[in-house]
Amino acid sequence: MGNRVYIETWGCQMNLRQSEGLAGVMRDAGYEIVGRLEAADVALFNGCMVRQKAEEKVYGRIGAVVEEKRKRTVTLGVGGCLGQIHQGELLSRFSAIDFVFGSGGHASLPSLVRDVIEGAERIVQCEGLDEIDEIPSVRRSAVSAMVTITEGCSNHCSYCIVPFARGPMRSRAADRILAEVEEAIDGGAVEVLLLGQNVNAYGTDRAEGDSFAMLLARVASTGIGRVRFTTSHPRDMSDDVLDVMGSTANVCPHLHLPVQSGSDRILGEMRRGYSVARYLEIIEAARARVEGLNVTTDLIVGYPGETAEDFEETMRLIEDVRFGSIFAAKYSPRPLTRSARFDDDIPEAVKGERLERILSRQRRIALEENERFIGRELDVLFESDARGGGAVGRAMDHRTVVSVEAEAGAVRCVRVGAASAAGLSGSVRICQGVEGVR
Repeated sequence: MGNRVYIETWGCQMNLRQSEGLAGVMRDAGYEIVGRLEAADVALFNGCMVRQKAEEKVYGRIGAVVEEKRKRTVTLGVGGCLGQIHQGELLSRFSAIDFVFGSGGHASLPSLVRDVIEGAERIVQCEGLDEIDEIPSVRRSAVSAMVTITEGCSNHCSYCIVPFARGPMRSRAADRILAEVEEAIDGGAVEVLLLGQNVNAYGTDRAEGDSFAMLLARVASTGIGRVRFTTSHPRDMSDDVLDVMGSTANVCPHLHLPVQSGSDRILGEMRRGYSVARYLEIIEAARARVEGLNVTTDLIVGYPGETAEDFEETMRLIEDVRFGSIFAAKYSPRPLTRSARFDDDIPEAVKGERLERILSRQRRIALEENERFIGRELDVLFESDARGGGAVGRAMDHRTVVSVEAEAGAVRCVRVGAASAAGLSGSVRICQGVEGVR
C-alpha cells in the first residue's frame, strides 16, 4: 500500500495545531507527509464547524478527491470538529469518504487508516472527549510553536458549537506544557503561542495547580523569546493575567479579546456573561498595565433579532476601542446550539451590508493606528516568504510587517517606512535599542 499522506485544514489555530498532531502520529507510523493531494495515497481533511461557510469549503474539496479516485486509489478521511458533529451523516452524504474521525483520540488514527485500506467497511471513529491528546507532532513553523494548554469550552454561548464539537473545557498538565515549550526552544523556536478556546479559564477545572497567570509567567521564565496566547474570553479575563503581561518583557503586548457585539441586549441573548461597560473596563485596565497594547477582536453581525440600533452600538464600540484588527463574520445557525432554535430573521442582504460597514470602518481605524508607527523601529519575527520578495512577519504586538530585505525564520529590526490598513512595511536596520511596541 502507498504511504504518502496529505493533510488539509480549515478553521482556527486549534485545528492547525491538531493537524500538526495528525501529521506526527502518521509520520511515526511510517507515512510520508506530502504537500499536494495529487501526490497522496491517503488524504485527511481536518474540518471546521464554527460557521456554515467553513463547513461548505470542506464539502467543495471532496470533489477534488473524487477526481483523484477516478485515476487511482486514494483513501479519504474527514474529521475534526466536522466529523465529531456529523459522524455517520458524512458517510451517507458523500460516497467518496472512506472513514470519519473526530476531534480527539488521534493516537489511533494510523490503525484506523490501516483497517480501511485492508478492506474494512467504511468506519466512523469519534471517541469521547474526556482527555487531551498527548501525541507527537510535525510543526508547520520552525520559529513559532503552537502549544495547546486547554481543549474544549464549557461556556455554551448560544451561537457556538465548540462545546459540542470539542467537549467541555479541560486543562493540560502544566509540566507537560512546559516540557513541550522547552522542546520547542531546543528545536529553534523563537516564539510560543499558547492555545485554547478559552485560555483564561486554564486550571479552573482542577482542584489545585496553576492559574493561567501562573502558567503564563512560568512559560515566560523558560527564556523563549516571545510568548503569545489566544483566545481569551472577557468573562474570565483577570487582572493578574494583565499584570503578568505588563511586567514580563517577553510576553507579547497583544490581546485577542472577542467581544462579538456592542449591544448589551445581543450580548445577553448570546449568553456571553458580560456587558459592554465591563468589556471597556477590561480594555482600560489592560492598556493601563501593558505599554503599547494591541487589542484585536471577533464580531458577529446579523445575530437573530439584531436591530439597526444594536448594530449601531457595535459600530460605536469599534470607534471607542480602536482595535488593531478584527475578524468579523455574518451569523449562521449551527446545529445543536441554542440560537439554532431561533428564527434566522436578518436578511442576507442586511447581514452583508452590516458586515461591509464594519469592515470599512475598521480599515480606516487600522490605517490611522498603523500610520503612528511610521519612522519607528520594531523587532519583527519573519515567518514566511512574501510574494514580491523578502518576508512577512509580526511585530511584538502582532502587527503584520513586510520587508523586501528580510528572510523567513529570522528576527530583524525594521524601520517602518509605510503603513496600510493591513499592516506595516519597512527596511531592515542595525538598531540601537529597539522601540515602538514595548
